[in-house]
Amino acid sequence: MESIDETSIEFCIEAANISNTFELTNSDLKKRYILGNIKLANIIMQSVYGYRGSFGTGYPFYALGDNFEGQLPVIDEQLRYNNELINYAVNSGYSTWPCAECLSKNYENMPNLKKECLPCSKVINELKPRKIINRLPDIDMWIVCDDDKIEKAKKTLCELFKIYRVTSSDIDPIQTVKDVGEIAELIKNGILPLKTLPIDFHIIGYSQLLALINEVPTTIKNALENGIKPYLPIQPISYRKVWQLDADPYNFINDFLINFTDFNFDPELKQALTNARLETSLVINEENLDDLLSNVLAPSTLRRFETPELANYCKRRIKRWGQK
Repeated sequence: MESIDETSIEFCIEAANISNTFELTNSDLKKRYILGNIKLANIIMQSVYGYRGSFGTGYPFYALGDNFEGQLPVIDEQLRYNNELINYAVNSGYSTWPCAECLSKNYENMPNLKKECLPCSKVINELKPRKIINRLPDIDMWIVCDDDKIEKAKKTLCELFKIYRVTSSDIDPIQTVKDVGEIAELIKNGILPLKTLPIDFHIIGYSQLLALINEVPTTIKNALENGIKPYLPIQPISYRKVWQLDADPYNFINDFLINFTDFNFDPELKQALTNARLETSLVINEENLDDLLSNVLAPSTLRRFETPELANYCKRRIKRWGQK
């Protein structure tokens, strides 16, 4: 692909176009490439002392069935989201992207894009770096680790990231856009990329995850009976430029219902997950599922589930829990 001038406002537009290209290239090669990224992430995590399993959340885990069967659908909400960025850039009145110069000068001393960029008044919020890279495809992978091995796991994972040449979206936002641009173009042309997508790694302690899983059925049952939002906060340790505790917890129920995909769980954790899914399936039915999801999911996620394949997958997923 042609070189992207990161100083131009066109850089933001190109980031959205890159994401559109990736989304619209609905090929078996793309699916094989994504699954290869997931396999690599699991290889990395299995090398860590204290590993008790791993799981994936977000895309593509909500977009495929059990054992990753089926074809990745084109998600209309992703295209809308990308085109929203284009509109912001076109109508901003900027000829240059103010963030480019700042990133080149200061990024080594900016450990957190949200913290450092949010107060900035030099550019509208919709064109700040995290808003740009949020449009790009990435993969969220979690390592479940013995509680007393987390600090050692952080160090080991950082060493493995260098060996396997994987990066998170935040390591270098401008380079991330360029790399994903190359990846999207290669897949569009039927060529398997050698680079990985950005992979965002998270760590959660074994006891915390086990407790969360065990609480899911009761939390959902109480919510349905009382007409309230089911909520279980989860606050992961995430690798951005460094390991950091995410500032704001989010709702574990969201992932549990639509995309939580486990790998290599130890027997105790796997049994807890199986039990929680079975118990949850007993209180969810076709009549209350839509209301439950509307109460739990963010509006942007709900819009994703207007894509019929995603809605059908979610319903089949929960139905299968009751068959095990």
